[in-house]
Amino acid sequence: MQKDVFKGLFSPENKKMRSNVFLALMAGILLLAAGKSFSSFGGDAPEVSSQEERTETAIGNDGETEKRMAEILSKIEGAGQVDVMLTYRRTEEKTVARDEVREESYTEDGGKTSESLRVENTAILTEDKSGNTSPLILSETSPEVEGVVIVAEGGGDATVCAALNQAAQALLDVPAHKIAVLKMK
Repeated sequence: MQKDVFKGLFSPENKKMRSNVFLALMAGILLLAAGKSFSSFGGDAPEVSSQEERTETAIGNDGETEKRMAEILSKIEGAGQVDVMLTYRRTEEKTVARDEVREESYTEDGGKTSESLRVENTAILTEDKSGNTSPLILSETSPEVEGVVIVAEGGGDATVCAALNQAAQALLDVPAHKIAVLKMK
């Protein structure tokens, strides 16, 4: 049956059918070529580079963790008013996706060849439903706490100190020797 279709397609009577098949194939090839040129927006599509931009937030600049921790620790029996200070080994880091566009040009002038290279790095941006743009974040690392100082009204009582120390260990995953519990004046 397939041989009959191909045989019939190339017979002299089906000249119109052959031209229609040829036109359909050409239209498909043209659509593929046009689709590739539109996807690059008129130029070479930039490659996502392996270069990453790291942005860091200031150490403890918002103090939100310290405030929340002081609020929780002040609820421990005998602790009274509590102040907390955290120090960080590493701050929060965000890795931003980057586009890298490289342009190389060669010129010849009187037998001399010169070449120039221009590299342009730009952050890849995303847009939300309301039209706000922000950089595309590849990865995010949370800050790592190095040490804790807890100053409490009840810091003179050994039982309260032990409870505050234990709570700080549980909240921040910091070893006991990196936590200092002191009596408030």
